[in-house]
Amino acid sequence: IQIGITLAGFLASAFAAESFAGRLVKLIQMTRIPISESVLKTAAVVIITIILSYFTLVLGELVPKRLAMKKAEPISFLAASPLYFLSVIASPFVKLLTVSTNFIVRLFGVDPYADEKQVTEEEIRMMVDVGEEKGTIDESEKEMINNIFEFDNKIVSDIMTHRTDIVSISVSSPLKDIIGLINKKKYTRYPVYEDNIDNIIGILNVKDLIEFLEDKNQEFDLKKIIRQPYFVPESKRIDQLFKELQSAKTHLAVAIDEYGGTAGIITIEDLVEEIVGNIFDEYDEEEKEFEKLDENTFMINGVASLERVRDLLELDLPIEDYDTLSGFLIGQLGRIPGEEESPVVEFDGVVFKVEEIMEKRIAKVKACKA
Repeated sequence: IQIGITLAGFLASAFAAESFAGRLVKLIQMTRIPISESVLKTAAVVIITIILSYFTLVLGELVPKRLAMKKAEPISFLAASPLYFLSVIASPFVKLLTVSTNFIVRLFGVDPYADEKQVTEEEIRMMVDVGEEKGTIDESEKEMINNIFEFDNKIVSDIMTHRTDIVSISVSSPLKDIIGLINKKKYTRYPVYEDNIDNIIGILNVKDLIEFLEDKNQEFDLKKIIRQPYFVPESKRIDQLFKELQSAKTHLAVAIDEYGGTAGIITIEDLVEEIVGNIFDEYDEEEKEFEKLDENTFMINGVASLERVRDLLELDLPIEDYDTLSGFLIGQLGRIPGEEESPVVEFDGVVFKVEEIMEKRIAKVKACKA
């Protein structure tokens, strides 16, 4: 195609200069403008070149490309056979040009066969933004694509259920108490600990309790039915963990901090939700992380990511120092507020009022932008 475009432009220029330059000079001379013939010839060539370039660009480049984009399939069917025929004829010239180009490129110390630079993440994001503007990509699809790019930038501690929120079972708990907890919480898997939460010895799958419900005379020993826990450092990237959990065929991992204690737990569902958004089943109570009360007021969950709060309120919050809004506010206050208190923190024009405190943690915060 490039050979054809180049030859067409070359031949058109040569033909136009030969055929129309002399006529244009005579036409200008008829106006009796006092300009020498040599200058007129030069001016005629320039004028013809400009006019020819205009028509070549519009009719030979822009219009065909626009038509091909709008009617790609029918035009491709029509052009396939002629292009194949031309490619066969032009193949010797293509090979000659390729060899010549590669030889000259090597003189500049460049390997002509080296892999070209691949499309970057930023370029794909820009294409997705354009696709959304054009209507070819839905907002939910755009969000999912962006979440995929963010997936390998997060670590376990960013999305895990913190140790203070873990619903766990003591290895010494009687069957009756375990059944009561399961009926209340409705989870499928529970960490089982011995002595304290930092010593998790297994994972209980509720399906393993069915045999004890059928035969109540059977001796119950929780240690015999729990499964081996899967431990991971809280600093592990979640994309790596996702592959590991798939390979290990396990749905829950226990995150360990640098001191060997339990930092939290993370499930396959947590990882999938980072891509597709929250997944609720019939037992889940939907709890909004952010609730917009009016244009400038939001009710925010205390465990909300400080990075997401920063994006929501457009604030320069110290996300390097704190993970959650609760941690940030406690840091600003310099203490853990009492359950009867409603302290207020003002930061960069935004007023944070603590609305609810639960188990020495800030549970609900009202944020009002000035």
